[in-house]
Amino acid sequence: MQKIMKQKLKLGRYLSIGIPLIVAIFLSFGNDYIMLRSIRLKQSFSLTELEQQLMISNLCVLFGLCIATFISNMLFRMIIRQELYTPFERLRVGMSHMRQGDYDYRISYVENDPHFEVYDDFNEMATEMRRFAVKANTVDEGRKSLLLSISHDLRSPLTSILAYVQGLLDGLAKTPEKQRSYLDTIKQKSLDIERMVNRLFTFAKLDSDEYHPTLTTVRASRFFRDYTKNVREEYAARNMQLLLEIVSDADIQIDTDLFLNLCQNILDNSVKYNDKPEGIMRIRLKAGKKYMKITFADNGPGVESQKLSRLWDLFFRADDARNNPGQSNGIGLAIVKKTAELFGGSVSAKNGKRDGLQIVIRLPIIQYTQEEG
Repeated sequence: MQKIMKQKLKLGRYLSIGIPLIVAIFLSFGNDYIMLRSIRLKQSFSLTELEQQLMISNLCVLFGLCIATFISNMLFRMIIRQELYTPFERLRVGMSHMRQGDYDYRISYVENDPHFEVYDDFNEMATEMRRFAVKANTVDEGRKSLLLSISHDLRSPLTSILAYVQGLLDGLAKTPEKQRSYLDTIKQKSLDIERMVNRLFTFAKLDSDEYHPTLTTVRASRFFRDYTKNVREEYAARNMQLLLEIVSDADIQIDTDLFLNLCQNILDNSVKYNDKPEGIMRIRLKAGKKYMKITFADNGPGVESQKLSRLWDLFFRADDARNNPGQSNGIGLAIVKKTAELFGGSVSAKNGKRDGLQIVIRLPIIQYTQEEG
């Protein structure tokens, strides 16, 4: 495009110089021819007549040069207008649409338009602007939803606390046992609020661009053997049996505290929703060429297919339960996703072939070895 523009501007400059020069040469030779022919026909000229003829001739040449210069300048301006003004005007109209929020506006052009690169850049910018606008609107809606969810989840236990405190003040709990029961409920609701606030703080920390985890290299099999050994009895008491399967092993880089929290959130989520007489969580490790695949598969009820992609949204609950914010506040799996992404990995979810939910975490491996386990 720049080459074509330079060629046209160069042509315009040549025309602005060449046309007056050609006209001047033409008028000069024409005037000489007319003078010579007049002399030949008349045979004699007085000095005064000769001066008059020369003056008229010079004026004609000057007039012709003025007309030629004017025409050449008009041609040059037309070229400049075509090459500069027209695309600038189209860009100005496009920017006006952008300023008014019309991000669907596009500059159309013919296939051989010399300014197609500029128009393509504008159209690409408009596409990006639309994407950013949609994203900003989504973020704004998300913030509103987040505030509503936080206010609801805080209001529920706070309402209970206020009700029990008021009951104590009004003397409704007359016996020590009743008073103890009221105080235990107040304590539990307070712990629910503390738990939710701590999780919100963890999520906000992970979501911050300024937060950088302390990564250490660990052997995946060793980490999960130690982890399942330490928490097996705790989850057995909560009706959840932990099974570990190591298909192949590798080294991964994780922040140990964050990864322990990730595993806890997945297991706690499974415990909350498992409806079987005996819950089972199978943890399976399989290393590929680039990623370690860690699968958490339970035998619970699973999740509706249309809701799987929303499991990682903050405050999303698959069962829409809002009656126990302390135990089910929709923050745990959002923390899982943020944690996996901080480690350079990803997380996904799918329903099992028969039953249950499978959460798959993929983390970059540092070193790969094949090991049957």
